[in-house]
Amino acid sequence: MNMVRNMLLVVCSVLLLTLIVSCGSAAEQPEAQAPAAPAAKAAVPTAAPVAAKPEVVTASDSAPAFSDYWKPPTDFFGEPVYGGHIRINYEDPLEHANSWGASTGAATRVRSATMNHIVNTSPYDNTAIIPDLAKSWNLESDGSAVSFNFHEGVKWHNGDDFVCEDARFTLETWITGNGITSSAQKSNFSFIDMANMSCEDDLTLNVGFKGPTAPALLSFTAPSAFIFNKAWFEAGGEDAMFQDISVGTGPFTWDEGQVVGVDEQRFSKNPNYFKGGGALPYIDNLTIFGILDESTQQAQMLAHQTDLHWVRNFGQYAAYVAHDQIMTVIRATRGHHQLWMNAGKPPFDNVKVRQAVVMGMDRSAAIAVLQEGYGSQGFVMVPGGAWNITQEEGCAVPGWCQSEDMEATRAEAKAILEGEGFDFDKTYTFTVEGDSQVSSRATLIQEQLRLLGINVDFDLVETVAYRQANNEGRWGELQSGNATMPTDDPSLGMGHYHRCSSERNYITPQTECNQELEDMFDESLRVTDPVERKKISDKIQLYIMKQYHTFPVYWEQEAVAYWPEVRGYFHYPGPSGPHVTWEQLWYDPAHKNDTGFSGQTQGAPGGI
Repeated sequence: MNMVRNMLLVVCSVLLLTLIVSCGSAAEQPEAQAPAAPAAKAAVPTAAPVAAKPEVVTASDSAPAFSDYWKPPTDFFGEPVYGGHIRINYEDPLEHANSWGASTGAATRVRSATMNHIVNTSPYDNTAIIPDLAKSWNLESDGSAVSFNFHEGVKWHNGDDFVCEDARFTLETWITGNGITSSAQKSNFSFIDMANMSCEDDLTLNVGFKGPTAPALLSFTAPSAFIFNKAWFEAGGEDAMFQDISVGTGPFTWDEGQVVGVDEQRFSKNPNYFKGGGALPYIDNLTIFGILDESTQQAQMLAHQTDLHWVRNFGQYAAYVAHDQIMTVIRATRGHHQLWMNAGKPPFDNVKVRQAVVMGMDRSAAIAVLQEGYGSQGFVMVPGGAWNITQEEGCAVPGWCQSEDMEATRAEAKAILEGEGFDFDKTYTFTVEGDSQVSSRATLIQEQLRLLGINVDFDLVETVAYRQANNEGRWGELQSGNATMPTDDPSLGMGHYHRCSSERNYITPQTECNQELEDMFDESLRVTDPVERKKISDKIQLYIMKQYHTFPVYWEQEAVAYWPEVRGYFHYPGPSGPHVTWEQLWYDPAHKNDTGFSGQTQGAPGGI
């Protein structure tokens, strides 16, 4: 019985199929409350690997009032107050803002504060889908279509009315890729039947699917699935997506007089924000800094020149944990460092060569050196998640579990390479994004390859050019990079890297589409029974593992540090999501001088 109960939890998005949601009631605006008492004291952390908790994503069974779904973590932070300025310390240059056609973490970070999704997950709970532009939705009982009912009176920041056609056209653009470099959501929305997508009126969008679709609602919560203004795009094209942040519907407006590409971007409270009837956002001003140099990141945070920092390395983490005022929260995430081998280039078109490389990767060393022990080994899906295969199943695939005798395993891997005629005298190209953290992680992999007798030279490529080269199949024999699975779902998560149409599939551009795998992904979308869907998910994972195209060297624990006057933060299992709209945070100066946080903060929402 326990097994059946656990399998039912795998619902992840399957429970969404049972939703038939009616219209919701008007939202109420809460009153600002008096400052709360300081949060709980901290304890000393450990570096023990921690697996991710299963993400079982569900949605409300009716269109709730704002007060029913907006649940700030007041037990830990006290009641929200209004006003103040929060400064975000982000680790990458804010080069551009095109989250639709050239999506990057930096683009999503700089764009999020001004935008909305159709629906989204809660910034206070990554397992709950809540209204965003849509106040309610009606999902067909067989999961073959959905109707979204939008809030009335939503305004773009230029004063225009938001209408259904904006959302319909955004979905069409993602699906077709028309007018954009590389659609960030083409694979994510591959189940939508464009012939059956239409606006019933200005506030109602009907979306038909190609068949029953288990994770349909979940797909609309993808971190960069922002709805854009149709007229704005038609006037400015993709250049507007890269350079103009002035037209959104979100909680903050982009301050006038700025240009994209400057690593300090300022935003102000949107006085006409629709969500919560004026209850949001809590803060008046937001500044996002893009700071590439890691020592500068830490120096600015420790000097209290920034207020919140998604921690870049574990030297920073140790400094923040030791600080008596800075709160630090950590959890296992969907983040991982991913090695790719180019099946379009010999000798890595040989699956046995790719297998030998995976066998030669010392994952324990990578976790110890690069993560200081804060990481996990795992398979294709998130370790500890609802969709993960068993250790026994995964370890049956050679190379996917850490050998107790790496020297012997390397000798076995070398023998495989020799048997396949591998050219050890050749130097192979290892394509690396021009980012200091990515480069340092790739250096460890370079050393692991050297121990196998494989010589590589780095080809360092600037971020935008790196993405474009990947999408066109123009990269070397190997590459590695940071990655975050957007959702813990087999169709949407694994499909993000392995669907032929996905911009994050770096194999398909230079090889033929794997139709066998595509068919399995299609089946995982259609099947609604959670037990059967789990079987399909396991089949997909084992199939992918045996191809050895890509390999998560480790899965990460990631941390965020913030000063005590920052309130309302829930730690998400990834750096992008609804938590980077910042509408959920408030700034309470009454806590500015709070102390007693030396050691890992215990009890912080979303943390371990």
